[in-house]
Amino acid sequence: MIRLDSLILLAIPWIIFRVVVLTVKKQLSLKNEMIKALFYFSIIFIYSLTLFPFPFYAYSHMERGGINLTPFATIYGLLTNANFMFSLRNIVGNILLFIPLGFSIPLRFKVNKFWKVILLGFFTSCLVEVIQLFTSIRSFDVDDLILNTIGAIIGLALYRLFDKVRLSKKAN
Repeated sequence: MIRLDSLILLAIPWIIFRVVVLTVKKQLSLKNEMIKALFYFSIIFIYSLTLFPFPFYAYSHMERGGINLTPFATIYGLLTNANFMFSLRNIVGNILLFIPLGFSIPLRFKVNKFWKVILLGFFTSCLVEVIQLFTSIRSFDVDDLILNTIGAIIGLALYRLFDKVRLSKKAN
């Protein structure tokens, strides 16, 4: 669950920064501001869900602050878990978490190369996992890297679909 106070706390510096920049520049492009905000808030969304403490559910193969380097161990454990909703929330949640990032990277940085967007998504996920490990808030799990990267790929695919529709409308 996203803590509203953490989102507000992280949104304040963004708003102040953008107001200062817009005051100095004396020009406003709503489109550019929306693109920048989408990217920033996708990072804030990831940060707030993964690094702020919330209840931790341990799996049989991993403890809090632990490391899982076995690909698909957590995913397999979740799929064979009797609690279907928890498993679905964990797997789908890890994927959904990175879709906005995969969508916003090509918008914000004009990077449309598949491998660059995927690497940025992967390294962002890796950074989160390493921070979680060293802060002992949660655990380092290679399956989270896999699921988050899939989310970034889906986000990029949605961006390309959006861009294709946008360009076809422009052509007409």
